[in-house]
Amino acid sequence: MKKIISLLLMLIFTVSLFSACSKKEQNLTTSTGFKIVSTDELKDKIGNSDYVIVDTRINDAYNGWKLDGVKRGGHIQGATDFAANWLDVDLKDKDAKLLEIAKNKGIVPEKNIVLYDANGKDAERVADFLKKNGYEKLFVYDVKGWAEDETLPMESYKNYTMLVPATWVKDLIDEKNPETFNGGPVKIFEVSWGEDSPDYNAGHIKGAVHINTDEVEEGPMWNKLSDDRLEKFALNNGITADTTVVLYGTDNMAAYRVAVILKYMGVKDVRVLNGGFNAWKREGYEIETAKNAKSPVAEFGVKVPVNKGYIVDLPEAKAILNDKEGSCLVDIRSWVEYIGETSGYDYIKGKGRPAGAVWGHAGSDPNNLQDFRNVDGTMRNANEILAFWKEWGITPDKNLSFFCGTGWRAAEVLYYADVMGLQKISLYDGGWNEWSNTKGLPIEVGEPKR
Repeated sequence: MKKIISLLLMLIFTVSLFSACSKKEQNLTTSTGFKIVSTDELKDKIGNSDYVIVDTRINDAYNGWKLDGVKRGGHIQGATDFAANWLDVDLKDKDAKLLEIAKNKGIVPEKNIVLYDANGKDAERVADFLKKNGYEKLFVYDVKGWAEDETLPMESYKNYTMLVPATWVKDLIDEKNPETFNGGPVKIFEVSWGEDSPDYNAGHIKGAVHINTDEVEEGPMWNKLSDDRLEKFALNNGITADTTVVLYGTDNMAAYRVAVILKYMGVKDVRVLNGGFNAWKREGYEIETAKNAKSPVAEFGVKVPVNKGYIVDLPEAKAILNDKEGSCLVDIRSWVEYIGETSGYDYIKGKGRPAGAVWGHAGSDPNNLQDFRNVDGTMRNANEILAFWKEWGITPDKNLSFFCGTGWRAAEVLYYADVMGLQKISLYDGGWNEWSNTKGLPIEVGEPKR
């Protein structure tokens, strides 16, 4: 009898202990008091309109890269993004600007906000910022648990590998064979205008060579050079069709311009450093000021261009405008350029847009692309881009050709569309400069009738 009573008491103690532990597991909090959500709890919240799931890691992890020991790359299906490093960006009226960004993503105080990371730091940083600004219903989660369960849905951009994190470039330099690199020759280039570039001279990634944008285009139209001259440009820079080419700049717009031209030519592996040189500096990696010389090669390896339809000229642009149901000529200029209040350039006199072109957004002036970039210069959330395009009838099923004044802004947006996985896409290289300087072409000004 004593044995039975003893066993019963032990059983009661074990059950009580288990219940207490389970209760403790369900009520874990961080050192600063934010409730830690379990994977099972989070599964139940997916699709719940009262909850917003937020990825607080760097943009590259959201896009698809496996960083910080996460088994699968990409983000939890349905999650939006608010990277912790945005809190470090130097912005005018920073808190107000960041809260506006949060609001536009649906991260608002009345919702339950689940913030996740993989390093145990980012989610709490964003939670602290939101709490300071009046948010109360804040939770944190470690995404590694989600990524380890193959049955739980995660999303990545189809061609996320075209945009690389600084850590990937560093591993490439250190010959560590980073994710998706298949070996072979590698070239890293800083891209900006001018033969003697102040940006390059001030400091660059170790081993990087300077590309002057005059090497791929010339005035007065600033169209790309002829195919044979582009091949000479590639050979002079040591680029073949099989070279892994990594491009970046202090402002990445010039890098995207060259990236699109290289893809048109037929270079198979073109990468751009997401966020540009600032992403490299943020990681604290080595910077050098010594100039690195170009190392020419004898043969490109394929006949240029391999991807002829990636960049189109005036006849194709006209055909796209005539196909009103299946195609869009997409204007990547500021609103004031689109409606003809300004040409946007001191060397372009004409104002307006090609008749029938639709507005694809840009930034507030010709020198930025804030509608397509996060505050740290990385690519904006694809869902947000697709949403404002849809308002103008710009949808992935159509043949989309992007243009701007002379091809720089539109090249960056074309590259983002490619990262997203859109297929029928191209750059109208001549853009507004060519269109407005060609007699007899139809032009519109003012707000369009929609």
